[in-house]
Amino acid sequence: MSKHAEEVREFYNQYGAREWDRLNSTIYMRINFLLHMDFMKEYLVPGAKVLDAGCGAGRYAVEFARMGCEVTLFDISDEQLRIAKEKVDEANLSSSLNAVIQGDIRDLSMFQDDTFDVVICYGAPLSYIIEGRELAVKELARVAKPSGMVALSVNNKWGILKMLLGNQYPDFFNNKEYWYIDQVIETGDLPRHEQVSHPARHFFEAAELQALMSQAKLQDITLAGSPLFSCGNSNQVNEMGKDEKAYETILDIELRTYTNPTMVDNGEFLLAKARK
Repeated sequence: MSKHAEEVREFYNQYGAREWDRLNSTIYMRINFLLHMDFMKEYLVPGAKVLDAGCGAGRYAVEFARMGCEVTLFDISDEQLRIAKEKVDEANLSSSLNAVIQGDIRDLSMFQDDTFDVVICYGAPLSYIIEGRELAVKELARVAKPSGMVALSVNNKWGILKMLLGNQYPDFFNNKEYWYIDQVIETGDLPRHEQVSHPARHFFEAAELQALMSQAKLQDITLAGSPLFSCGNSNQVNEMGKDEKAYETILDIELRTYTNPTMVDNGEFLLAKARK
């Protein structure tokens, strides 16, 4: 395991149950979760063999199992895998769990070619790969069955900057050298930073992610942003969303816009799905 991969593993081991809580922590994050689920709902059918690559604490995996899928958990963090297995057990869904495997998504050699109906890599594991992103996407594609689906979500360069602007973080935009703003814009790479707890990450543009999927010979690529309409306005969404009608309206607008190809680079996360 590379030094950077070990840093990612240790970060998520320490992050622990916060990863389970994250997608239900605010109204804004619940919308993010719902959009990710909506993006692949038509393929998550009973009996589908699903690889949840970078499963984290299992928030998505539990839902896949509830939908009748046969789920394999895969993550670099042994602690996240422990929590995910625990959450599946607590939901009385253990019979839907095929395997729990620790590893790096750049090496899925423990799986044969054409194994899974659906391969999902949500929560931005690809953004933590500084070297070898092409290999990771090719591996995710390799283990999908012919005509199977591959879905990814990554940190979005422009959406992250919108989020920082909207949340009015002090001393950010007036200190661009310190925060590597030019480097992120030009390369997408954010090095390890003394005021950022996460390891170094890569932030994507839509065209870049689409190109990676094309290089892996995936077809019929669809892109989306999540949250898209709300990105940069999480505080306002969390406040206005306390009103049920306002929440329903915001979610409806998200569902209507989040796959609009002219807007996808504006979401906090960038989603992509394609057929093998």
